[in-house]
Amino acid sequence: MGEWLRLNGPAVLACALTVYRLAAVRSWARDPAGRAVFVILAAIAASTTVNTPWAYDAVWRLTGVPNLARLVSHAFMLAVAWSVGTFVRQVGQPPEGPRRRTWGEAAWPALVLLGMCLTFALARTPVNSPRFAVRYGDTPGVLEYWLVFLCYLVPVLCHATWFALREARQTENRAVSAGLRLIAVGASLTVLYHLHKAAYFACRRIGADYPDLLRAPLDMLLVPLGVLAVLLGLALPSWWPARLRWFRDFRLHLRLRPLWRALYRASPDIALLAPAPFLTELVTFRDLDLRLYRRFVEIRDGRIALEPYLDARVTDAARREGARSGLRGQRLEAFAEAAAVDAAIRARARGLPPDGGAGTAAVPGGVDLSSDAAFLGLVSRAYRRLGAR
Repeated sequence: MGEWLRLNGPAVLACALTVYRLAAVRSWARDPAGRAVFVILAAIAASTTVNTPWAYDAVWRLTGVPNLARLVSHAFMLAVAWSVGTFVRQVGQPPEGPRRRTWGEAAWPALVLLGMCLTFALARTPVNSPRFAVRYGDTPGVLEYWLVFLCYLVPVLCHATWFALREARQTENRAVSAGLRLIAVGASLTVLYHLHKAAYFACRRIGADYPDLLRAPLDMLLVPLGVLAVLLGLALPSWWPARLRWFRDFRLHLRLRPLWRALYRASPDIALLAPAPFLTELVTFRDLDLRLYRRFVEIRDGRIALEPYLDARVTDAARREGARSGLRGQRLEAFAEAAAVDAAIRARARGLPPDGGAGTAAVPGGVDLSSDAAFLGLVSRAYRRLGAR
């Protein structure tokens, strides 16, 4: 299973991301950076797929040219390098817009591809073999082919790595920064892999030993890790904010549960549905926005139902206690509110409103729905800790 994942995993993942990206074509079709991302994904998917054993054999059977899949895979890698450079430039483009490519920049990969085709044709590799390096490492023409390939791949990916790291340090968007750093890591691993193969071919050509202890792990790990890093780097800027918000909302929904359950037990009519078991909530992911909003409203309704039993003296005493323990700001107010709610729930259970008038002068919380929900999360956590004392 591990060997299958190493040989086919990058191709499967790249193809899945390409299909996913293609399904959302309307959202990025007019964006140059979005188009570059799609080309990178599609080229990686094509390059890694052609290199899988079954596709490698299929290309040979369809064309009759042994090891043609190797050349096709490397041609797509040139497209990857070109598009990675385009993408990082688009991320760091000046306000007046992206710089257009020159004819010289376009001719460079074209000449490299032509040189690869010539050296590939001159090299004698009559047997189709996915283990190309082991079988033909000392064959005349193979090292030359690889060096021509590196003439474009290495400088372009090295420049893209430097540019991505520079932009990652300058951007204030954490998702973009993390994505650019991952792209830089993936590009660096790709360069390292191809330099390692060039050194291996050179050693085979001159009859020198290339240590197997070095060759085996580099062959096994560098390509999958490089592809994975680039794919994650491309995905993070568009997926991270939404996924991060979802996880934050899900955590907040669970964090509000202790306070919401306590208020529900005091006033069952505040809730549309009775509380579900905790494990059920833990594995329920649908309609999170609606469930979180409803929980927030029901907590506020429960607090209103407790108004006759709220005692400002409890709030003041809790605030002094929290300040002595080092609490400040929202955490101090949340602790005081949790203590007041706890005391009000107990008073309601006994049917005894506080002496000297009930209620508080103000309802603490945030300035909007998002900050108020976050404040109630602090109240719920403080309430749970009060119950544990």
